[in-house]
Amino acid sequence: MSIILDNLVEKSPKIPPPRRGKVRVGLGIEGRGNMWGRVGAGAGFTLLELLVSMTLFLLVVVILGGALRLGFRSIGVSEKKIDTLERFRSSYGIVMTQLQSSAPLTYDDEDGAKKFYLKGDAAQLQFASTQSIWGGDKGCVIVTYRLESGNANRMTLYASERSLEKDEAQEVRLFDDLKTLSFSYFGREATEEEGKWTEEWSDNTKYPEQIKVNLSRDNGEEKLLIPLHARMKKK
Repeated sequence: MSIILDNLVEKSPKIPPPRRGKVRVGLGIEGRGNMWGRVGAGAGFTLLELLVSMTLFLLVVVILGGALRLGFRSIGVSEKKIDTLERFRSSYGIVMTQLQSSAPLTYDDEDGAKKFYLKGDAAQLQFASTQSIWGGDKGCVIVTYRLESGNANRMTLYASERSLEKDEAQEVRLFDDLKTLSFSYFGREATEEEGKWTEEWSDNTKYPEQIKVNLSRDNGEEKLLIPLHARMKKK
């Protein structure tokens, strides 16, 4: 029996013992190194793409923000122009309507002499009108237009009203974006056939035949000519 076992041992192939710390460790280190090399390269490429994407996104945001700001600014400028135009039209209509509705109303001064409410110069005008800015059935009101200097060398026209019974007046701003504005008056003596224009009407014992409003702004000039009750006599 022992002889048979010895023969089997001698005939079986001899398997060398495994080499420790060489083949297995080497393969593990080599494989692990290749794996981390591939992962590192992929991670670096993804980070570059992320940075480029973020940069492009920020550029788009900046461009859109600038476009929106320009759009809002354009809208604001357009709205301001519309408001200015609407104010001009409304103010123009108010002045024209009140002057066309002027009345040759008189009052008694301290000496008992009758004088017209209408008087003025190039920058201020007072007169009686049957039309009130605030509407309503108020009868005749005493209107005063007053021109003052505004911002950026612009002229502003204020209008105030009071009733015949009260001294308290209401005031409102009309034109506020004018380059110039002036009043002028046309009148003539009883013996004159041809009258003349003047920039002051201080003699309120007489009534002018016409009043002219000259105004100018950035886009041109306007002239408002209002015929009054021709050659009115004192009551």
